[in-house]
Formats: sequence, structure tokens, C-alpha cells
Amino acid sequence: MENFNKESFKDITLLYVEDDAMTLEEISYFLEKYVKKLIVAKNGEEGLELFKLHNPDMVITDIQMPVMNGLDMAKKILQINPSVPIAVTSAYSDSEYLINAIEIGIDKYILKPVNMMEVLAVVYKSLHLSFSTKNYEEYIQFILDSNPTFMFIMNSNKVEYANKNLLNLLGYENVELFNEQIKECKELFEFDDLVIEDNYLEHIMKNSHKKFLVNLKNKNCEVYYDRKFYVSYKYFETMKKSVFIFTEESSSNLLEINEIVKDLVDDIKMPEDRINVVNKINKILELTSKSL
Repeated sequence: MENFNKESFKDITLLYVEDDAMTLEEISYFLEKYVKKLIVAKNGEEGLELFKLHNPDMVITDIQMPVMNGLDMAKKILQINPSVPIAVTSAYSDSEYLINAIEIGIDKYILKPVNMMEVLAVVYKSLHLSFSTKNYEEYIQFILDSNPTFMFIMNSNKVEYANKNLLNLLGYENVELFNEQIKECKELFEFDDLVIEDNYLEHIMKNSHKKFLVNLKNKNCEVYYDRKFYVSYKYFETMKKSVFIFTEESSSNLLEINEIVKDLVDDIKMPEDRINVVNKINKILELTSKSL
């Protein structure tokens, strides 16, 4: 990781929004040593009001927060100032967050636990580089490679970007080889208990409101192990691009467990409710163990 000169950040006002007190304190302590002014908020609503008040040069925000989440806040901030760089930090690999982040126009997507020097790199690149076509491509690739899911982006019938996780899974060194596979392999996905008449990609596009459980095929056009993935699709009209995201079935269960545990900690008041939630957790754990 680069070593950054503090002089580069001496005129920057930064808004940092994070609901976890320990994370907020740790990262704030680090950033205060670099930027001219650091403004902190504990939720999206507070962050939005502070943005209106201080008009910072950049925003870094968590996604999952009470009162107003980070993406809702970012959307409102970009309505006020469409050019302000925004980076989101999240421990979640839920594909919907990533799709929404790209659609809103988020500059960077940083996974927790946050690397401090990576934060500085994101701030530096966001504020000191012009957003040329090359930088836009780097931005898209950075988002893809930062996400633990498997995904690719298509323009017409050609894959423009694919993250390293997906390429490594299928056994390709680059996107060009992946495109050759798509041309040669008539059915890149094997749908679970589903026979379709359309091309597999067209079928997903026509049913973008659904999530399909599929097996991916490797470079020999064979079903890849017994791992199953939920595939999500969204088309971005303004960019004329299609995004396909694959989340492992077991990961989906674990995310659901995380949400239920959060509810258990935050909301449960009655003993009988606690028992119901514990039963749900046990059921999902049982399903997860079968899929691993």
C-alpha cells in the first residue's frame, strides 16, 4: 500500500458516518491526523444534516445503520451535490447493496474490517484523480474485486468486467477467455429443477424480479462441483449495461442468520419471542450445514 504524505489531505473536510461506536472512534482517531476537518455522525439522518451544514469534500459511510441507512443517505446527498465522492463501508456481502451502490453512483465500496491505508487510498483517488474513462473502468473493477460475491457486467452480449472471484472459480485468467466460453457453451448455468426454452441469459433478463438457484459451469462447460448460487440481475438503462451477481446458497443462509441475531439483540422483549427466533436460527443452521 502506498505511503501518503499528510500534505495531500491538509485541505480536505471529510464526513464519516458509522453507528458502531468502537469502529467510529478507531477510524476517526486515524483520519483526524490527516484531514483538515473531520465531521462524524452516528446514523444516516444525522449524517445528512451535517452534510447540509458543512458541505464536506467527501463522505465515507457505513451501509447498515439505524434511523436512515447509508445508501438512503447517499442518495439524498447526491441530490444536493451530484459530484461529491462517496465511499461505503460494509461487512455485508448481500448483492442488493452492491447493485444499489453502483446504481446510485457510489465511488468506492470498502469491506470491513477496514484497512486504514486503504481508506486514505480511496480518499486520495476520489479527490485527486480526474474521472476519465480509464478511471471509471478502474472504479468498476475495484468495486467488483472488493466484493466477496461472484459477478460480471455485460454490454450487449459481451462481458466487459468480471471480478477475480468469478474468474478464479471458473478457471479463467481474464475476461477475454470468459467471453469465449460464453460463445462456445450454450448453457453457462444449470438451473435447479427448471427447463427453459430461452437462452439462459435471456431467461434471467426476462425474469429480473426473481432469484434463480443455479450451478455454474467451468471452462470445460461442465457443472462446477455441487456449489449452488442465487443469481440476481439488473439492467442499468443509463449505462446500457447488465449486472449479474451470484451469491452462494450457504452465504445467503448466513446473511439471514446475521439479520435474525441482530433482531434478537435489538428487538426481543418477550421470552416467547426469544424462543421463536432461536428456533428460526436452528432451522437455518441446519439448512446451512447441509449445503456446505
